[in-house]
Amino acid sequence: MGKKMQKWLLCAVCCLLCMVLRAPVTTGAAYATEGVYVYDDAELFSYTERTMLQEYLEKIGNKENIGIYVLTSDDSGNGTSDFYLESFYDAGFNTDGIRHDAVLMHIDMEERYVNIQAYGAAEDKISDAIGERIIDALWDDLHYGKYYDACITFADEVQHYMNYVPVYLRTLPQLLVAMAIGAIAVGIMVAGSGGKMTVNGNTYLDRGASGVKASRDEYIRTSVTKRKKPESSSGSSSRHVSSGGHSHSSAGRHF
Repeated sequence: MGKKMQKWLLCAVCCLLCMVLRAPVTTGAAYATEGVYVYDDAELFSYTERTMLQEYLEKIGNKENIGIYVLTSDDSGNGTSDFYLESFYDAGFNTDGIRHDAVLMHIDMEERYVNIQAYGAAEDKISDAIGERIIDALWDDLHYGKYYDACITFADEVQHYMNYVPVYLRTLPQLLVAMAIGAIAVGIMVAGSGGKMTVNGNTYLDRGASGVKASRDEYIRTSVTKRKKPESSSGSSSRHVSSGGHSHSSAGRHF
């Protein structure tokens, strides 16, 4: 091999090394494992806390027939927290390492950001707005470094909203029952009053002194008021879809 060829190969190797060294180092999301609900890459919990949290998330999740997951990281791989959770769910979905009906929370210590996402049947209950309410409930604990307490609150709030019934749905059955009771009561009163109605229009009419002289209808004009038909509006959609095609809700905030 000639000296020119050796120099050329040496230059090529040096360029390749420079490219590799300058390339950003990315860290992928945690790998979902069946039956594991706590992925503490940022090491926010002690061994006891991690064990207790794992048991609590599993217990609440089984009650609601969903998976409740907590992930922490101090390096989200130069990506957003949303993408971090989406990648985790997509990979777990493909390998059956995660329950398909799931609510996930990611605590990103690098950006001090919390993100909550809900998938499958849980998405209908934990919308974007509900996710924001859950963050409201645990934000103080996150802000002051009480990460274990924040995660317990997260699980409790998820359970609450999975069973939450809007006020109008709770009031409507009560109103219908009240109306039915009222109708029955009136029916009983009418049926028990007895007697026959003997008063009619002729009772108070003096035919000798009363009478209709004339009746006439005159057409004056037709007035038509035109009103612009409101355009149908689809509204702004809050639907989020992961790169794997999985629809989910999402809420997030810095703490």
